[in-house]
Amino acid sequence: MSDSIIKRLLIRAGNSYDGDLKVVPVNTSQYVEIDSEIGTFLVSVYIKNFDGSMPHRNNSLYNVGDTQYLDKSEAVLSSQNSDEQDNAPPAEKDRMPNIRIRTQFRPKYPIKGTDLLFGNDILVPIRDYVPTAILSAGLKFFTWVMGKSMKGDVYSDKPYLYSPSLNSFTFMSLKNNRSQTSCENVGTAASGTPKSAPEAGSLTNYKENLSQNEDNVLDIPEDSFSRKKFFQTRSHLDSFVYNESTSYMLQFDSNFLSFKDSQYAVSIPTFGNRTFDINVIRYANDQLNNFNWTIKQEGLEGVGYGKLGLVINFALEDESPTIE
Repeated sequence: MSDSIIKRLLIRAGNSYDGDLKVVPVNTSQYVEIDSEIGTFLVSVYIKNFDGSMPHRNNSLYNVGDTQYLDKSEAVLSSQNSDEQDNAPPAEKDRMPNIRIRTQFRPKYPIKGTDLLFGNDILVPIRDYVPTAILSAGLKFFTWVMGKSMKGDVYSDKPYLYSPSLNSFTFMSLKNNRSQTSCENVGTAASGTPKSAPEAGSLTNYKENLSQNEDNVLDIPEDSFSRKKFFQTRSHLDSFVYNESTSYMLQFDSNFLSFKDSQYAVSIPTFGNRTFDINVIRYANDQLNNFNWTIKQEGLEGVGYGKLGLVINFALEDESPTIE
């Protein structure tokens, strides 16, 4: 009977946990706009071999570049409300990670680098469903990936893992042209030898332009690996300001998370090229069936603290065949 259970992803975004969430088309480069107290976000999501739930069947693609939606109807992709991810060259598409989340963020007022946080949270406890050994391994893994500035509590009633955005995102850049509203320019791979070794979990070392931020007083590195390391220092975070006159591109990539073909797993690196793979479906139930990618201002203390900006909810929808 267990083999007949089919759970497919439903991906939605909003400015709160319980508000009106919008379905986010996957692999189409069509973004959704989310207005929040701290700023405006344009959101697009990419997942390899995406086999989404019913709300995605007529708006999402199995992979970037496909010409049919999941329901086999012809994909009609508008240049409006779109970033340029699907116009990337074939080589870039081949390098697509298992998951990519792209947002363009324009603050409504200045926000210190220390205070804009990115991470994951869940609104129900997981300690009763997931073995302690796995929780401990998972916490160590995400600390390794996100860096020493990450704060979290996976044993609380509402588990969370947050870190300053400046040392969390795979790629960051800024735009100064107020007329530009679409997510563009994925970033070019940095040429030459990076100034620092790749950060844990990084895939590509991107060339960036955060040093051009308005009133910048920092010597911000121009490649993503070095930028993440640079902003592990508290004084550097304190000195950076997200300005309301600028739009910021924020991109998160990961191959440690897999959502392929309705099989969901977290891969924790162990030795060499080996990984410890955790089957998420095994622990999912009617209560523990979704989690959030969250951007907010302040609130390292946990869920319910700080000001929410963007909540991207990944939920498992039961679409198992009905047995008569």
